[in-house]
This record gives sequence, C-alpha cells and structure tokens, in this order.
Amino acid sequence: MTIKGDIDEIRFRNDENGYTIVVLDVAGEPIIATGVFPPVVEGQTLELEGDYVVHKKYGRQFSAVNAQPINPSGEDGIIRYLGSGVIRGIGPVLALKIVGMFGRKTFDIIRHSPGRLARVNGISQRKAGEIHDAYEKIRDMQDAVMALQAYDMTLNLAMRIYKAYGKETVSAVKANPYRLIEDVEGIGFLTADRIARKLGIEGDSAFRIRAGIIYVLKESAQKEGNTCLPAPKLTEGAAALLTADPEAVAREIDELLIERRLREYQAAGERLLMLPGLYHTEKNAAVLIGRLIDSVAAECHDCAPDIAAFEAAGGIVFHEKQRTAIERAVNAGLVVVTGGPGTGKTTIITCILDILDKLQRRVVLMAPTGRAAKRMQEATGREAGTVHRTLGLQREGSDRQAKQDFLYADAVIVDEMSMVDIYLFESLLKRISKGTRLVLVGDRDQLPSVGAGSVLGDLIESGKVATVQLDRIYRQDGESTIVENAHAVNRGDMPDIGQKSDDFFFIRSDSPQKSADKTVEMAAARIPARLGIPFERVQVLCPLKNGPAGTIALNRLLQKRLNPQTRGGVEVENTVFYAGDKVMHVVNNYDIPWRIASGYTYIEGTGIFNGDMGTVLETDGESGDITVLFEDGRQAVYDRTMHNELILAYAITVHKSQGCEFDAVVLPLTPGSPVIMTRNLLYTAITRAKRMVVLVGEPYVLKKMVQNDYVATRWSLLKYFLADASAALDDLYRAF
Repeated sequence: MTIKGDIDEIRFRNDENGYTIVVLDVAGEPIIATGVFPPVVEGQTLELEGDYVVHKKYGRQFSAVNAQPINPSGEDGIIRYLGSGVIRGIGPVLALKIVGMFGRKTFDIIRHSPGRLARVNGISQRKAGEIHDAYEKIRDMQDAVMALQAYDMTLNLAMRIYKAYGKETVSAVKANPYRLIEDVEGIGFLTADRIARKLGIEGDSAFRIRAGIIYVLKESAQKEGNTCLPAPKLTEGAAALLTADPEAVAREIDELLIERRLREYQAAGERLLMLPGLYHTEKNAAVLIGRLIDSVAAECHDCAPDIAAFEAAGGIVFHEKQRTAIERAVNAGLVVVTGGPGTGKTTIITCILDILDKLQRRVVLMAPTGRAAKRMQEATGREAGTVHRTLGLQREGSDRQAKQDFLYADAVIVDEMSMVDIYLFESLLKRISKGTRLVLVGDRDQLPSVGAGSVLGDLIESGKVATVQLDRIYRQDGESTIVENAHAVNRGDMPDIGQKSDDFFFIRSDSPQKSADKTVEMAAARIPARLGIPFERVQVLCPLKNGPAGTIALNRLLQKRLNPQTRGGVEVENTVFYAGDKVMHVVNNYDIPWRIASGYTYIEGTGIFNGDMGTVLETDGESGDITVLFEDGRQAVYDRTMHNELILAYAITVHKSQGCEFDAVVLPLTPGSPVIMTRNLLYTAITRAKRMVVLVGEPYVLKKMVQNDYVATRWSLLKYFLADASAALDDLYRAF
C-alpha cells in the first residue's frame, strides 16, 4: 500500500545506510514510518510504499520498502524544509525571508532563476549560485535514487551506488552495470546481473562474461583463500556461473589479459590466473622478503653462553632444534619457527628476547588477534599488540594501508603466523626497515588463514627462508593429555579417549540433538564447576554452522541458558542481542570508532577486526545501537548498518577460533561433509584448549575425522615469487 504525508519529526537517521525513523502527518494522523530513505528533512513530503506492521515494543508502524521525497507545496512546509539546514547557508531566518518574497514559487526560483535570490537581504549573487548548486545536487541524488529503484534496487543499494558515481550514476549503470561489482562494495555478480537483465543486456555479452570471470576470482579469494586459479578451473567456474560456452569464457579471459585486468603466471605445469591486486601484493611481499634477508648482515653472535644461562635460570634443557631456532632468530634476517603444541615455541621466544635484551636490541611483539597478543604478553612479560593496531592499519577507499613510517625495532617477532593472510603480511613487510630481524612463529598443521593466501606454508615450501621445524613434544607440567592427543590426531592416530586423564574427555551421544544438549550442560555448568572458572572462559567450538549441534542452534540454547532475557534486546534478523551476551566481530572494519577508559579520560581510535571477542554492555531497542566491550578494554557502538558484523559467540566455528586459546573447549562431533570434518580441523580445535578438552558425539565420527587427511588445495604464488626474487638476486650478484 501507499501513504503520503509531511515529515513532522525525524526521530532517527543513519546517514551511512539511510535507515530512518520519522513521524509523518498523514491527513492529520501522526504515523511512525521506518525504512531506508534518501536524505530527508522536517517539512518535506514523503510518499511511501510498504505495509503496516506491529512492533513488539513500539506498536503500529509503517514499514516502507520504497520512498519518494516530494518538495512541500505549502509555504509553512517550504520554510521548514529550507530552514532545516538541508541547503548549506540557509537557516530558519533566511528561509522565512526567501519564502516571504517568493512564496510557493520558491523552488522554481532557486532552480531556474537563482539570480533573483540576491534580492533577498543577506544573499549575494555568489551565495545565490551556491544555493542553486546545492539544491541541484539534492535533486540529482533524488532523481538517481528514484531511477535506480525502477530496476528493483533497494534504497540502501541505490544510495551506495550514488555515493560511488554521483550525478553520473544513471549513465554509468546503464553503460555497464557490471562495473558495480568492482566499484561498489557489497555488490556481487548476481545483483549486477539482475540489473543488467532489467536493462536488456544479453546473457552472452562481453560485459557479462568478463564480470563473471572477475567475480569467480574474487569469490575464490574471499571464500576459499586462493590468490589465483588454474586457467581450466577459472574457465569452468565462470562458465557454470554464467551458463555460457567455455570457449567464449576463454576468449574473454584472453581479452582481460590484454587489457591488464587479469595477470597470468606459469608454475607447476599450470597456467595460473589472478586479479592484478593480488598479483602485486604477493609479488611485492616476495621482493620485500628478499630485500630483508639481503639487508641483514649475517652476525656470528655466539648464543651458547646466553642459552646456557637461560637454561640454568629456568631449570630447562633445550633440544638441538630449539637451540638452532634461537641462534637463527638472533643472527639471521628472517626465520620461520614452526611446531605443534608442547614443542616449546613460547619458551624459545622468551629466550630470544632474553638474548636480544643483552644485545640492547629493541623488539616488537605481535600476533594476529587480540587473544593471541594477550597470551603472548602473559607468556613473555612484554608488551604485545595485534598486527593491525601495531601497524596502525586503516582503510582508504577500498584498500588497506598502513602508516608509512617504519617500525622502530631491531627485531620483530610475530606469533600465530598460520592465520596471517597475504594482505596483512605485505602490510607488515612494508613497515619493516632494512636490517630488522623478523621471526615468524606458527603451526603449519593448523587451519590456514581465513583471508587469501598461504603465507606460512609458502614461506616454508619455498626453501628460500630459514625454517626450523620443532617436532619434540614437552608435556605441559608433565601431565597434559591434550598435547599428546593433539599430536596423535596430527599423525593420524586415534586420541586416547579411555577417560583416564583429567583434561581430555569423550562424552558419547547417539544423536545430534543429544550432543547439543550435552554440549550445553558441559559448557554452562559442569566444566565451570570442575575447573572453578566462569562460563566465559569455556568455549564451544563447532565444525558446522547448521544442524542441531551447529553454531546457530547452540548459540540460541546457550544464550537461553546463560543469559535468559526477554526484554531490552536488539533484534538482528533471527538473533536478538541482549546486554551480557558473548559476541564476536567477524569482519575487518578499519573505520569503526572505539575508546578505552583511561582514568578520567578516554583513549580513542578506530578499527575492530575479525575474531575480536567481547560482551554486550547495553542495547537500545529504539535506535538499534549495540554497545560492546571487547576483551582488551575497547568499547564500540554498533548501529544498524553494522549489525551484520557481530555474531553471538557462545559457540563459534573452529575456523573462527584461530589464534585463540581458551581454558576449556567443548567440541560437538556430528556427521558432516568430509570436506569439513577433517583431521586438520580436529587438530586445530584440540590445540585451542589450555586446561581441558571435551568431545561430544559418536566415536565413529571421531574416527572418520582422524582418518580424513583431506586438505583443500589453496592456490597461491608467494612461494614461486620467492624463487623468482632469489634468482634475480643471484643474477645481480653474478653480474658484479
């Protein structure tokens, strides 16, 4: 249905996405209307299309799906409109003067005869021109948004497109709607394709095929972590998406290569294709690594006395490989130290710091997540920060950039390298000056980074970076079964589930629903009571999102058990967030502001990143604001535009747990796809626990996971580019 009325009051407005709550005067009746509107002001007329709904807290409202602003026709409405500040330079007093002189013809004068505005006291010819330009800009925006809505676009989407193209919006979209995929964040191929079909663009057009090719590469990077794809795989994927002839796809791939919108590389008998941005990111990382290794003069500091002193002070004895790792970290330009839990990686870092202190070297410690950085700080007694915050990463346009000054450090140590993607790694390398030593510590057998690239694996496989593989296990406090079982799983052996340990348990369950119920009981009551810890320090990890024992269902059950509330929440699709809920931020947002209480003032900054966990402090049902306190003390407010960046975190996927460590982990094991239910995933889940692991499910599911050594191929180029960079340096040395 359609309603029309004048805006009496704007109760809420989010200028980022246009979500607005207004009070309309509809034939003398005040109506609350909500929806995504173009910029509107009090006094303006709105024509809305939608339906009445009953909000459980705020009662009857009109929920609009489309909105068309109309200039007010009455003098009072015109005065309120102009006096609202919508046109810069006109306030209530000047609006009254303008309407007093021109009456209902005011808008016609502003648009067609702006010079006449100079007759009004307080308006010069220059200001008259500025008023005209501002008014025309508003009209352009409204016209563009209305025109785009004719192609079944939401107002939110139309506003984002207008923000990208301005007054050229309609012509740009009509010329090539597939440009939207590259130019407007959040628009995928299916949306652009729907618009193109509305515009009458044929299914076999070059525009469409090329857009499909680029989309497949982008999706592959975002969802599968590939920085490139073999030509046959890309051709097949694009042809399936487009329902197009593979030969036509292959021809357009060649055209994109000619236009430099794609890049190719020959490696391992494959013709690999990639987007230019990823090509340059990986190649630049390889070049920077080569320069870093080359720039550090190899030292021959004898670490033996320092290591011996550290051993004596700590009552420990290092293995030969541990000694090698320490010596290389102190003397080489770049070293990778990799090993599973219990192999002494943290102890090695502490010894390296001890030696570098004696050499009066400044060291910077980093980790990809807040939890990993906190754990590093607790283990070493030194300040450690996340890579993002240490580098001062921020978003400019669509690119991630760091401050351009170099890190003030003689050595940089990064833990949990398995979860560092190629973008973050390149940003780190850009900030490391020549002569700085870089120590990368991680476990290559864990799940790879969520983001694109295979950084740790490529560094090791390249053979160009000094690498120490730690394989000797040191049991935690001489008692830990967690470490032994993690390594057993990694070898392909069944973990010991004989219930003889105090930290590793298997709870049998014969159905997914029973597994879910037992998981809730273990996480909410039994483990906290046994270990004497709050439930927040117990984490449920799930292989799957869906199903009775997936994250979605378990979050509802755990929320109901641990934070039972019925009022005061903010509803986001099928989830309601309440004060006290455990949550996780799930995308990298470089712009969201935060603050940390510091005495009587606040430290402020921007940027919250994928994997950061916290607790909801408060919610505002009317505005939709959700205030979150993160574990490191940062406090941020999420408005309606950012709701999709938060999830409940009573239960999270194993992938989301990377870089984290919890006192206890509960892992429900139910049947699932062999692509997901892998040994690699099980190993990663077990290694997230510090004091206790509880597996819940059927033994045959556990056995199948242990036997399933499937690891999805991740296509990346860093290892090949490292070989190229090394060869280029060798050629340079031979030339001299």
